[in-house]
Amino acid sequence: MILAPEECGCPLIEEGVSIENSPICSGTLLFMVLLEGYIRGRCKIATPCANVRSAEQLDARYDFIVVGSGPAGAIVAGRLSEDKNFNVLLLEAGGQEPTGARIPSFYRAFWSNKEVDWDYRTEPDNYCLDQGDKGCPWPRGKVLGGSSLLNGMMYHRGHAADYDDWVKLGAEGWSWEENLPYFDMTEGNKEIGTIVSQKHHSSSGPLPVQRFRYQGPAVYKLLDALNETGFSIIADMNDPETPDGFTIAQAFNDNGQRYTTARAYLKPKSERPNLTVKLGAHVTRVIVTDDTATGVEFIDSDGNSNIVYASREVILSAGALNTPHILLHSGIGPRETLEKYNIPVKADLPVGLNLQNHVGVTVSFILPKLNDTRVLDWSTLATYLLNQEGPMASTSITQVTGLLYSSLADKRKKQPDLQFFFNGMYAECSKTGFVGETIDSDCQERGTNITANAVALLPKSKGYLTLQSSDPLVSPLFYPNFFSHPDDMIVAKDGLRYLKKISESKILESEYGIELDPEATDECSETSEDWSDDWMECMIRLHTDAQNHQLGTTAIGLVVDPQLKVYGIEGLRVIDASVMPSQPTGNPQAAIMMVAERGAAFIKDTHS
Repeated sequence: MILAPEECGCPLIEEGVSIENSPICSGTLLFMVLLEGYIRGRCKIATPCANVRSAEQLDARYDFIVVGSGPAGAIVAGRLSEDKNFNVLLLEAGGQEPTGARIPSFYRAFWSNKEVDWDYRTEPDNYCLDQGDKGCPWPRGKVLGGSSLLNGMMYHRGHAADYDDWVKLGAEGWSWEENLPYFDMTEGNKEIGTIVSQKHHSSSGPLPVQRFRYQGPAVYKLLDALNETGFSIIADMNDPETPDGFTIAQAFNDNGQRYTTARAYLKPKSERPNLTVKLGAHVTRVIVTDDTATGVEFIDSDGNSNIVYASREVILSAGALNTPHILLHSGIGPRETLEKYNIPVKADLPVGLNLQNHVGVTVSFILPKLNDTRVLDWSTLATYLLNQEGPMASTSITQVTGLLYSSLADKRKKQPDLQFFFNGMYAECSKTGFVGETIDSDCQERGTNITANAVALLPKSKGYLTLQSSDPLVSPLFYPNFFSHPDDMIVAKDGLRYLKKISESKILESEYGIELDPEATDECSETSEDWSDDWMECMIRLHTDAQNHQLGTTAIGLVVDPQLKVYGIEGLRVIDASVMPSQPTGNPQAAIMMVAERGAAFIKDTHS
């Protein structure tokens, strides 16, 4: 029997991750603590009866073990458990989803919070120089729902040419046409017939997709500026007939809340008794016996080592950074790396050697004609708590995105290779909640800060990850090698030229008085003229936008076959972004979900 929300109870205090501990809200005390309590006390947001709980005890053996509950793993576990004959175990290193993460305006609030984020960084190099010797930050979800809890929620399938590239790289059977049914399986679009067409979308999938409930005046001023500058304003960036232009993106959300794959696909034990979820289970290796995966070893939240066995298959869905890490510690990877750390070699494969990521540049601007006051206040909170509407129900100007062609792109392929994002004016933080609360004492002189990002979608530079220790609890080393191919710098500079054009629009000047933020640009402006070629390269290397779209580290054709089976090892598959041989030109979560749906279908076909 499923209890009604009032029978479950919706306590003001629950075990979870505090918003107050977020670096974005550091120093905010009373209002944020009260806000978090209010949010947790709203059953429409906290949904206590529908949430998946962690199992106390595990059986010794399951049919399938899925490692990782992110954009792919939650789908794989959910789909496999639809068959009542399958007994499925899902292992997740992190804990429960914090209720505050369901608020769209808080989409950045949990980055670098080590309770829900692996908090990875690349090894330092000649990029992300504004981070000193720390390397580029790479937020990765360590929580139920994985990185689908930390990302910006945009829904984009990519372009047909992206998947033609996959086939050329060895992913036989993964063409655009062959993938379309699996895109449709995930998407539950709620704006077909109004914003988008049935021809390019599906309404039957479990993940709700639509525009956020709130846009706000700044969103439409930005669109007006883009239109004035000569860029197309399109309704749907998933329409292959309008591949380039700017739009208000559709996103994974419903009823004013973020939707993760875990929330959409995983059911509580009362509804799905053959699905067991264990949180706080950090998988360290796959157990391989006679070239067959027979189980996994994991360390629980008490620090104890455990082994659980799989009768049919082990599926790694831990993501493009953690899946190869597990494989390496399982003896699956480059021989020279494994032997260096005295790990017995089970399969000599190029695990971790095809690391790819979208990369670009962040430019900071000031809007002096706007006072720098906090969007989040008691009025905004009341609107959200009552109806899940208002500024908290969106990502502000971040919901505007655009796709354009660089000077190196082949427009005949309808495959834009530049994407643009905007950031700022969020309802994400406050100290007092008073209406008109200022952020800084000098805000009247400074104005409102925003940023704009230009990102290369088809970078030719490739990196790698490798071990730094034989201890599986020590994170791997990441070497993305950004801009090692000269074409990537050319594309990023093209992106900056587009941003310059946008920033010079009459609308942004008259409405906001837009200008470059000297605090973010002075280091480059001291040696080069603003917007010159040298200035642009300085900005790209200083304020590198190292996106969180990593993939390729166990690619199809290199480490796994087109059925996603690891070469040379029976009973082991990889189903996540790491199998994708090259980048989709857009936000990747929809493509990762498609991979998960296809992978689950492969498994069902094998064991039907």
